Amino acid sequence: MNKLPFSPKTHIFLWDLHDVILEKSIWSWFMICIRFNRKRELIKHLDKKTIKIALTFLLERLKLTKKQMVSEELIKAAQEARNDAFIELTVRACSSYTPIKKTVALMQELSNLGYTHHLGSNIGKTVFDDCTQKFDFIFNRFKGITIPFESPEHKKIIKKPNPQFFHAHAAQYNLQPEQIIFIDDKHINIQAAQSVGMHALHFKNAKDLRKQLVHHKILS
Repeated sequence: MNKLPFSPKTHIFLWDLHDVILEKSIWSWFMICIRFNRKRELIKHLDKKTIKIALTFLLERLKLTKKQMVSEELIKAAQEARNDAFIELTVRACSSYTPIKKTVALMQELSNLGYTHHLGSNIGKTVFDDCTQKFDFIFNRFKGITIPFESPEHKKIIKKPNPQFFHAHAAQYNLQPEQIIFIDDKHINIQAAQSVGMHALHFKNAKDLRKQLVHHKILS
């Protein structure tokens, strides 16, 4: 690990998105499902594969499983089943986040010091496009972005905690891993980032993150 002091001239921040910058409301998901007016169409085209992925996706969002599922995988399954209603509901639910104001304030403090922000998230491409419009004041901060992508060699989705996800981000933006300060709420992603040589801070809440930043003499 790099033992030099952290500096905006030598380091950048790589942020996770879900439950770090944006937070979900299970109640809002429930209300979106209740008010959804294409339920019959959705149920008519529902298949076992979509149900299986949807259950894993829901369990992950409820933090009841360590397996990480990307919304794009759920959308792809629904596309294969020609379930347009399910796709619409997925995008609506997965975009129903609200900014964590204290985290956004910390990002601004770091920007004021000259630090650059990047995004490293398991958000799916369809939901990402929707969120960039809805939360443009947040996404405009990011100078580099990596979201799950398909490996050309193995034709599989590369996402966190796969080390290739982190290597790909560093390579794309011509960075050394030790120049990156990664922030995520999942221990498994923190460990993966550290395994490739990145600095990593585990996010519990904005107050705790501030303490960590002060400890590392990034904030005073």
